[in-house]
Amino acid sequence: MSIRKALTALVVGGALVVGGSMLAAPAVAGAASGPAGGAGAAGSRACAAAERRLPVLEARVTKVQAQLTAAQNALARAQGANKQAIVNRIDARVKNLQLRLEHINGAIGKIQQTCT
Repeated sequence: MSIRKALTALVVGGALVVGGSMLAAPAVAGAASGPAGGAGAAGSRACAAAERRLPVLEARVTKVQAQLTAAQNALARAQGANKQAIVNRIDARVKNLQLRLEHINGAIGKIQQTCT
């Protein structure tokens, strides 16, 4: 169960069912303990797992940034050579890499926001 679903279940239902066992939660979200009003032991385990992913995600950011820089350089060269078909293809690649980078940074941001 993802952290978002667990937090939503806590806020809406006041209790969370995990693996057949029910974890009781306070009715007021502000009274909950743990990270960002987390789900107790389940929330801390989820945060621990998510924080273990951070180095992998940061390495992926570095890799995608390098690919993005290379694609932008290639785009500039193709535009300078007036190769419109290549420009279109590389431009699509640049947009894809930018979207991927936003997605990875969003995942890192969610982990940091939820677990710290």
